[in-house]
Amino acid sequence: MQELIFWLIFSVVAATLIFTQVAITAPKPVVSQPSKLELPDVAKKDNDAQLIYENEVISEKLSKLSQERTTIYALGEFSGPAFNEKSVKEGALQVAFQILISELELVKNSLLQQLNSVLKGEKNEALLARTVELFEQLYQRLPLDGSLAVTYKIWRKGKGEVTTYYYLVLFDDEYARSLIESIGTDLVQQLQDYDISFKELWEAALAGYAKQKSKASEK
Repeated sequence: MQELIFWLIFSVVAATLIFTQVAITAPKPVVSQPSKLELPDVAKKDNDAQLIYENEVISEKLSKLSQERTTIYALGEFSGPAFNEKSVKEGALQVAFQILISELELVKNSLLQQLNSVLKGEKNEALLARTVELFEQLYQRLPLDGSLAVTYKIWRKGKGEVTTYYYLVLFDDEYARSLIESIGTDLVQQLQDYDISFKELWEAALAGYAKQKSKASEK
């Protein structure tokens, strides 16, 4: 009887040790972390360029975004006489806006393609023309609306009598969509009459833009 009890206790202890060892040595599942969005950093490429401004609110938001989030940005550069830095800064910002507009042209073209795929005929042509008009209004607002194109970072470089400024601006696509919906209620309503959501078209256009940029970066 004592021998039977001894073997029962021995079996329980042995089983416990084996289970514990397996639990310790078993590999833990690897949880993939979302990759952070990488934006241009002028100071990393040019030691003479000094960061003089950074929007900390935007930095915090970007740190929480994964690479899957479509972010449209532009880096403007402009050089001029050191005694007139104000004009140099303005020049860099205007260059950034021009680059941003060229990026938004890709979004616009993607949106037009979406419309072409769901609508045909004269009514579609009217909607296409109205969409182009709304984008033109959007471009005109870029220098006037700081919420539409947010200045994220500014770098400055001085070399002799020449000063260079770099402006990194980010496009707020959600704010832009709400803006288009407010000034283009006629377009939104016409699309609704066809059971088409402008929001879904806009998101599809951003996805199309991201796809184009991804293909271009692979070349």
